[in-house]
Amino acid sequence: MQIGVITNPHSRKNKARPHRAEQLQAIVGHHGQVHSTQSVESIKPILRDFLRKRAQYWVADGGDGALHWVVRNGLELLQEPEFQGGDYQLPTTIPTNGGTIDFVASNVGITGQAEGILHNLRESIETGTVLGETLVDSMLIEGIQIDENGNEEEFRTYGFASAVGGLGQRFFSKYYAEDDPSPSVIVKVVGNTIASLPVAYSPIGKIPFPVVPKHLRTYATEMFKPANVRVTLDGQELEETQFTGVHIASMSIDLGGVFKLFTRADVPGQMHALVGSPNPFQILRNLGNMHRGKQLRGKNLIDRACTGMTVEVLGDELLAPIIDGEYYERVKSLTFKNGPRVRIPKLTGARPASH
Repeated sequence: MQIGVITNPHSRKNKARPHRAEQLQAIVGHHGQVHSTQSVESIKPILRDFLRKRAQYWVADGGDGALHWVVRNGLELLQEPEFQGGDYQLPTTIPTNGGTIDFVASNVGITGQAEGILHNLRESIETGTVLGETLVDSMLIEGIQIDENGNEEEFRTYGFASAVGGLGQRFFSKYYAEDDPSPSVIVKVVGNTIASLPVAYSPIGKIPFPVVPKHLRTYATEMFKPANVRVTLDGQELEETQFTGVHIASMSIDLGGVFKLFTRADVPGQMHALVGSPNPFQILRNLGNMHRGKQLRGKNLIDRACTGMTVEVLGDELLAPIIDGEYYERVKSLTFKNGPRVRIPKLTGARPASH
């Protein structure tokens, strides 16, 4: 067995494809297996079987979230006694496109849909073609969550980008609340925020509905509500405790062609932190820089490379960070360090032209 495919039937692109697994299995053929996962908990047993069968490639069909859980569960499996002491390692891992953002695939140059990617992967196996690989840095993320009974639980995960608190986290909460998240929704959220600013931060917001649309009264204040946290960056505790945004990544991110962020994370061995307490109008002045992938500038704004970051809640409101598009709820603290490198092949979904 050389190819193991995990497909998420609940992802945006797969909801209307009830026979997705069967279709992908037909492409993979006898070279591998395709499994449809109904929950996050069902992923690890499938990957354990892939490891036992020495699958050379793992393919995550379902967007950045699917890749996140494949990498996390795969690295956890390698800590099990069964897979220690041998030559087991995380197989070459392949993200696919069609999710809400697909920033990992975009970063490494993977284009096209899963069908074309699997077709070309199968063809490379059959012809003995050696695929080039890109080594992608991940982040090791350790934290404390509060369970429903108020007890603290330690957890460990891995990821490539996180909106920990403040603007980025609130942006994604509105983005994922849409029925069909897409680049146009990014523009919509930004547009609503800009339109709301003169309303939410002035007496105009008190004018009775429907003279002022209801959602504009609080949209901007919701987006810019600060996170009450202690942030330690590269061992140095920052003076501020009210942060408009706390973000970090181990790779650059292209958000639907609208924003390009974390460009310094593409240097091997370093992450990129975007942390600070700028006011809304400072953020507006940086929209052009965000679009062009330039350094953000302003008072109380840190936009630089780093090797570690710790975030600790100070008030009563717990964090709900988003890591690679996945929510982690009721989080009390998080520590980000350099994680293991993930091997991703230089492979596209472009189909060869027919003759």
